[in-house]
Amino acid sequence: MNTMTNRKAIIDIGSNSIRLVIYSYNFLQGLVEHHNFKTVARLSMYIDSTGKLTEDGIQILLETLTKFKEILADIQVQHVFAAATAAIRQAENKEEILAYIESKLGLSLTIISTDDEAYYGYLAVIHSTSIETAITIDMGGGSTEITLFENKELIHMHSIPFGAVSLTKKFMQNAEMTHQEKIQLREYVNEHLRALTWLHNVQIPIIAIGGSARNIAQVDQQRKNYPLNGIHQYELTAVDLQEISSQFAHCSINELKKIDGLSSDRADIIVPALETFRLFMDKVNAPSFIYSKRGLREGIVFSQLVEKFPSEFHVHEVKQNAVRHVLGKFNVLEEDTLHLYAIFTSIYKQFIEWDYIEPLENEQLLRYAYILFYIGEHIDQDAVSQHTFYLLTNLTIDGLSNEDRLKLALLASYKNKDTFKQYVAAFESVLQGNDLKKLRDIGALIRFTKGIDVLGRSNIKEVSLTKSSEEIVLTFSVEGNYMLEKYQAEKLTKHLEKIVNNHVKIIF
Repeated sequence: MNTMTNRKAIIDIGSNSIRLVIYSYNFLQGLVEHHNFKTVARLSMYIDSTGKLTEDGIQILLETLTKFKEILADIQVQHVFAAATAAIRQAENKEEILAYIESKLGLSLTIISTDDEAYYGYLAVIHSTSIETAITIDMGGGSTEITLFENKELIHMHSIPFGAVSLTKKFMQNAEMTHQEKIQLREYVNEHLRALTWLHNVQIPIIAIGGSARNIAQVDQQRKNYPLNGIHQYELTAVDLQEISSQFAHCSINELKKIDGLSSDRADIIVPALETFRLFMDKVNAPSFIYSKRGLREGIVFSQLVEKFPSEFHVHEVKQNAVRHVLGKFNVLEEDTLHLYAIFTSIYKQFIEWDYIEPLENEQLLRYAYILFYIGEHIDQDAVSQHTFYLLTNLTIDGLSNEDRLKLALLASYKNKDTFKQYVAAFESVLQGNDLKKLRDIGALIRFTKGIDVLGRSNIKEVSLTKSSEEIVLTFSVEGNYMLEKYQAEKLTKHLEKIVNNHVKIIF
């Protein structure tokens, strides 16, 4: 994958679905997903009593790959990597399947080993979240890959030969799972987990990958009327999983298909998957269950990119890279956004010392808000604050939790108190009340500092602050012409006065 323009296709042949995804990568914009096509194939349902994939299953595979090849020809993508996982990996006739597809389509399928599948899931997670230590669980249709990483270093990995489809096939005789079948499933899963002592009571987050985990996260967002868009890095608790389990237990298959957030094509296999996740939560004693949108396909791509561009992929700089990629969508360089950042931090620290502002716990977030301040101006100058807030609350920003993404949006879009209140009104369930004044004040300070940097020329070199009972005085040291800076400062001083509840005098 070349660093600028080449697009690459990943075909992910899973036990439940087969997907075709087209990606590209460049330094400024990062990894971009252009197209995503899916067919629900349920290949693991076509494994017969001898362990072979039946002729019907092979034909479904051939028909799906034929369609995908036609799409690739139409959009002129030539670089294709076709990855086959559990259903074909476990099939006794896998070599015949590979030879058959090669002869019919000229497409070479790569069977991903269990170790590689686990590794790719781990790689996707460490490059798209800021979580340093966790368990990853990638539940597919026919296998479940598990890893444990500490400080983003892989410590353990293991593959269990069951997934959402195969568990359904083994433990559900009818459309709904009975209480006795749940007991049998629990005994079966616990038997597999018993030997994995490195999982037991480690009390770290579980990061879940795959369609079943995605659907469970979506259901939780819908039942809570969760106001933020985006599902990557969405967190649930063990109680959330238990409540969803209770909800599902009272539903027929037709009722499950109508639940908001649950795909109708996954309704028949979701209960075994959910009960298995609950067992993992109990075994790990995990504080949270976090969904990762990035999985096997991204892991395969990251493995190639890290090898080709090692300097661009640091696992401890996920957030920094993600912010750069937001800027890159608008062809903005980070260094061009940091004018007067030193001036801002000087005022910010002095206001903290004088107890005018409470410090933001996450200082990185402060820098990102400054960098992305009014990024919406690249969409429309007339509604820059609104566009900034909408953009940042709807974008996936790797490494940032949903709560931090909302804080970032509020800081980077600050216009005035009234607009801030309008934005906050829809998100009161996400942020604590005592955070709001802090965010409002810091947003106002960013607004002031960015506002006086009229031309991005940084003629202001230093600032000093003095305080009396009557007023706060900010003295800016400048080089060259400062007429525009002075004009803007006089217009924006009101933002500072609302923070300090005092008169503010500006001297150049």
